[in-house]
Amino acid sequence: MSNKPWHSMEIEEVLHELGSSLQGLSSVEAENRLRVYGFNELEKRKKSIITMLIKQFMSFLILILIIASIVALFLGEVIDASVILAIVMLMGVMGFVQEYRAEKTVEKLQELASPMSRVIRDNSVKEIAAKYLVPGDIIVLREGDKVPADARLIEANNLEVDESPLTGESIPVEKNAETILPLNTSVADRKNMVFMGTYIVRGRGKAIVVATGMKTELGKIARQVQEVSEEKTILEKELDKFGKRIGVILIAICSIVFILSIVIRSEPIVDSLLLAIALAVAAVPEGLPAIATIVLALGAWRMAKRKALVKRLAAVETLGACNVICSDKTGTITKGEMTVRKLWIYDKYFEVEGVGYEPRGKIINIEREEGEILRQFAELLAAHTSVDVSIERVNGSWIAKGSPTEAAVLVLAYKVLGTKGIEKARRSLRIVRIIPFDRFRKRKTTIHELGKETIVVSSGAPEIILDHCSTIMNLKGDIEPLTTGLRAKVLKVIEELASQGYRTLAVAQKILDSIPSSDKELESNLTLLTVMGIIDPPRENVKESIETARKAGIKVMMVTGDHKLTAIAVAKMVGMDLDGSLVIEGRELDSMSDSELEKIIDKVTIFARVTPEHKARIVKALKRRGYVVAMTGDGVNDAPALKLADIGVAMGIRGTDVAKEAAQLILLDDNFATIVEAVKEGRVIYENLKKPINYLLTCNLGEVATIFGSELLGLPAALTAPQLLWINITTDAFPALALGLEPPEPGVMEVPPRGRRTALITNRKIMYYIAMGSLLGLLVLLIYTFLIRLDVKIARTAAFTAIAFSEFGRAFASRSERLPQWRLRFNKWIVPAVLLSAALQLMVLYVPPLSILFDTMPLPLFILPLIFIVPLVIYVVDEVRKLMGVSL
Repeated sequence: MSNKPWHSMEIEEVLHELGSSLQGLSSVEAENRLRVYGFNELEKRKKSIITMLIKQFMSFLILILIIASIVALFLGEVIDASVILAIVMLMGVMGFVQEYRAEKTVEKLQELASPMSRVIRDNSVKEIAAKYLVPGDIIVLREGDKVPADARLIEANNLEVDESPLTGESIPVEKNAETILPLNTSVADRKNMVFMGTYIVRGRGKAIVVATGMKTELGKIARQVQEVSEEKTILEKELDKFGKRIGVILIAICSIVFILSIVIRSEPIVDSLLLAIALAVAAVPEGLPAIATIVLALGAWRMAKRKALVKRLAAVETLGACNVICSDKTGTITKGEMTVRKLWIYDKYFEVEGVGYEPRGKIINIEREEGEILRQFAELLAAHTSVDVSIERVNGSWIAKGSPTEAAVLVLAYKVLGTKGIEKARRSLRIVRIIPFDRFRKRKTTIHELGKETIVVSSGAPEIILDHCSTIMNLKGDIEPLTTGLRAKVLKVIEELASQGYRTLAVAQKILDSIPSSDKELESNLTLLTVMGIIDPPRENVKESIETARKAGIKVMMVTGDHKLTAIAVAKMVGMDLDGSLVIEGRELDSMSDSELEKIIDKVTIFARVTPEHKARIVKALKRRGYVVAMTGDGVNDAPALKLADIGVAMGIRGTDVAKEAAQLILLDDNFATIVEAVKEGRVIYENLKKPINYLLTCNLGEVATIFGSELLGLPAALTAPQLLWINITTDAFPALALGLEPPEPGVMEVPPRGRRTALITNRKIMYYIAMGSLLGLLVLLIYTFLIRLDVKIARTAAFTAIAFSEFGRAFASRSERLPQWRLRFNKWIVPAVLLSAALQLMVLYVPPLSILFDTMPLPLFILPLIFIVPLVIYVVDEVRKLMGVSL
């Protein structure tokens, strides 16, 4: 068998290599080949439900909680152990449910994996499920078809293919079955091939299948995605690091107390061990992982309401840390729908409003006398496109059937005439003949009857149309000779539009008394009407979103397979900062080493004409530079980079199955602006994770300081293990959860992102926790040492209650690390949470079964003012810190 690639072979050579013919395979041969090659399907890694569930319990903090439950059992506290395990299970189940539901939603979003395909078998055309196609099959392609496999064309009649899902190229590719291409021709330039997952937008053809399933170009990319290992998110890494730090601190404290208890107080080893274990229980923030999971789950729920589906719970927060968004252009920044944006007539440019195929918008800067000329022009366009293209509203979105370029022209006519005007124009300008567009003529001509007149309308490549024109219409409707000077002016307009990234299309007409006998005469001596600038325009609100990202310290980079000039034009439209920045093409990337790319990547704003391999290199280079990278995209070509990025963001409507599988976040409305909302939500979630951590760790270290201090003073333990567990699991939990539901702080999108190396728990914060915990412990010990002269049980109950109530002061102080209380928005959850925790604490004192269980007693009234001093002092000290501008 030949080693030559299929695009470098003659058609007869391809047929010979695959043992096929123009009559197709026999059914028997096709069945035999199916056994050899397998189904024409992409392999999908299904996530095991058991694996998905077990993964939820593998973080270091969870393991500490499990150890804490074992400790509680060791102390004989079966109820407390059960509560801790229940919290662990709740957290695991919540994470599992979110991930499982996301997977199911993705499955529903995915298109039918095996569409139908027309194939020639046994010398006749049959329609079969595409999964049964095999190499050697002859497939029949028509306008609107999704290409079912990689195939070498054997016939191509005006065939144009939308390859944007595979290559990122927004303009349909003209195909030619006869051409023979060099061996090293890139996928995007293989004009004699069609590829699985792309779409036929014009014409028809036949092709011989050369690759199916995972052997296709689509399959190769899918395999690359599967081979990329899934990294932990920044938050998962931080929580693991946090858990390990807690573990080290825990071991150190327990060891010191155990030794002191034996050496200084000569306590029995068992009692010393029990005291050390009580301290361990105090140091572990049992409720934190569950609260973190709830905060993340609620954030995911809020994002889902904004049309952003989170596939992995911990990924919710990662967007808030990102400082670079690598965005595909086609279908992400842009609509993925060609639109006429500029109209040149004689000596004037007109700007056209509106985006995509929605027939809404108008032509601006029109003088009154120009309106009639534009209306007549729009009527010609409506009639000219009537046979080959149409637009319709489906499920709330406008779609086009036929050539994207002609659809853009038709939408322009709708904007001028409206629906009734379009219908009237098509009735009055009846088509009597069409000379179709092909790649050799590069133009399309329609002949219309209007009363006794015959009107010829031609559209196509401007240079070709210009060559067939001898006159030009001015804005008054008068016909002028197309002089050398005017011809040069038109060529300059074409060049200007092309340099701005526009695809250009010219339209000309001719009015006759009768239809001439030859096409040459029909298309000669035309009158030039216009040159149009057509582009795939930006989505609405993208410009505002990019500006918001800029203010938030986030760089938006365009990474596209499209042409450099088109990318620059779109970048300018959406307000991307190109001053002093670089625009790099794929061929330049090929000549760079990884280290060279790292050196210049900070200055790059646009990468154009890139391949999937390039995109992966770009993401890797950015991550090596320390950036937190979000990669957005919808095409198959985006998938490897989506998987490699810190967070991959796929489009839910236009996105391919492979992209959705690789991503961690899916935009259900395909709206780039949703990303900015997701970033904001990510930042809010991160801030709302820090608040419970600041609250809980300070409180826990206050408990440790209290027990440690009573031990150093040679006093009975100020708190028992059950009391510590009650505080950590019950009275702490509700304020901590309320802190996780704080509304966004002012200016959340006006500060730089925290970056990859910013730790959740810094050394400065640890010192802050120790200082505030020591202050809390000192205040409680003062009360404890004062009251122990009266009674140990009263003193212990007062210390227990003082610790619990002090945490209410900490709860209000923890609402923000930097802003005083009066500058924050109202949190409707914090007061009810504190009141509920206070009620639970008082129940332990005044409800007999609970007071017996926790060894407490009702407190005399004179003690209560002493207890209330503790939360007040804690609150005031932290608020003063904020007013003094001391940061954490």
